[in-house]
Amino acid sequence: MTVAHWLSTQSPEPPAELLAHIVAVLGADARRPVEETANVCLAVAARRLQELVTAGRFERESALDLLCVDALVTFAFEHASASAGKDLDRFSDEAIMRLGALTPPA
Repeated sequence: MTVAHWLSTQSPEPPAELLAHIVAVLGADARRPVEETANVCLAVAARRLQELVTAGRFERESALDLLCVDALVTFAFEHASASAGKDLDRFSDEAIMRLGALTPPA
């Protein structure tokens, strides 16, 4: 099973347009093994959010991208919390560090 397949099995299923955008933003990472879902989703969310922050894209036209970032973080935590052996405290700390390290444009 891949990250993309796991995303498509979640309930409630996200709207089709959002799910398609998430998979597109994941790119090749969508084909990574399902065991990597939490880390992949968090890494891609942080990267995409940094791109949006750097470009100053926070207006209505960026709503789908912002929703995508939110969904990726949510999926990261859903997968981490359901994964046996995943240290949720450590994962939470990692998420805080990654997302907190985003830098605004100069």
